[in-house]
Amino acid sequence: MRFSLHIAIRYLFSKKMHNSINITSLICAGGICVATIALICTLSVYNGFQSLISGLYNAFDPDLKVSLVEGKTFVCPQDQLDSLKSIKGVATIAEVLEENAMVKNKEKQTTIFIKGVSPNYVQLINPDSVITAGRFILFDGENNFTVIGAASAAILDANVACINPIHFYAPKHDTKVNIANPEKSFNDKISYVSGVYAVNQQDIDSRFAFCTLDFARNLFNYDKNEISSLEINLGKEADEENAKQQIQKLLGDKFIVKDKHEQHEEFYRMLKVEKWITFLILFFILLIAVINVIGSLTMLIIEKENDIRTLSSLGANDRTIKEIFILEGWLISVTGAIAGLILGLTLCFLQQQFGLIRLNDGGINDAFIVDSYPVVINWSDIFIIMASILTVGLLIAWFPSRYIGKGK
Repeated sequence: MRFSLHIAIRYLFSKKMHNSINITSLICAGGICVATIALICTLSVYNGFQSLISGLYNAFDPDLKVSLVEGKTFVCPQDQLDSLKSIKGVATIAEVLEENAMVKNKEKQTTIFIKGVSPNYVQLINPDSVITAGRFILFDGENNFTVIGAASAAILDANVACINPIHFYAPKHDTKVNIANPEKSFNDKISYVSGVYAVNQQDIDSRFAFCTLDFARNLFNYDKNEISSLEINLGKEADEENAKQQIQKLLGDKFIVKDKHEQHEEFYRMLKVEKWITFLILFFILLIAVINVIGSLTMLIIEKENDIRTLSSLGANDRTIKEIFILEGWLISVTGAIAGLILGLTLCFLQQQFGLIRLNDGGINDAFIVDSYPVVINWSDIFIIMASILTVGLLIAWFPSRYIGKGK
């Protein structure tokens, strides 16, 4: 192999009798280089957007969330709650009751996801990082308060300065709708706005309205101890997978325990599908560039016919000669791939540091939450890209080389 590689490297960098072969090889390597850059940068941008959106969701997502496999609500006895708290790594457990309701302020209204939470819920999140107006207060001993998203506040024209409460309407889950008097089938509760949160994503900023567990239970007509989920935060050094398995074992098959990614499984699956569809599209473009190696290698084999005869006379067998030209074609792919890898990683680094390609232009009407395209380099993606290029390059180089020696 050393002899074959040595000759292949000499053929790669030596000047050919026909300059078109050098030009063709350079074009092949250049095409592979550009395609490699496109693959690295595109997948890194996908990773950047996934990381960005995960960070937005993480503002309210617990490390683990426990809910029923079937049904809406359940009761978690105190002894079972104590057993969950004793699991190694579990730091905080908050009881939550979630349900949709209609919110109205004067003549303006919208639907919203009511999230009734236990008093220790503030230990799961960092309210100061998301509250843009007011405070995260849900009960002051006399009055009920709610914290709503900035988008919902804009729709309802409600904020912390409002002296009038907002109204929450929800159907009684255990009562049939009275056609003659439909208002009797709905609960109407009032609450004051104590805070407004914003994470700069429309979906989240218009989704939640936080209130106390008792307020949510009264609004939806649930019993005193009913909840829809348990939200759990783990300690910094906790083993998430181990804690998840222990919680699942303790609660049984009627419950499901989800980590942060599983709580938005469909979204992440869709993002992953889009990412790899894009990879396949760009890979087919790369394949066209790699296939051009066939033409370059075929011309080189024709030019080196005298060298092939000389090598045969010196004792080189057909297998050795085939190896020379396979390595020669493969080195074209390797050269383009390495050049593309270096340039692609350099561009990603520059984008991370300086934000060369921008989304916002600095105007007051900028719609994006980041000024430039986010980029995160995932080394497993880099490995897949390079392995794909080098494997295909080797197969393509083998195709014209297999005919060497058949014309004797």
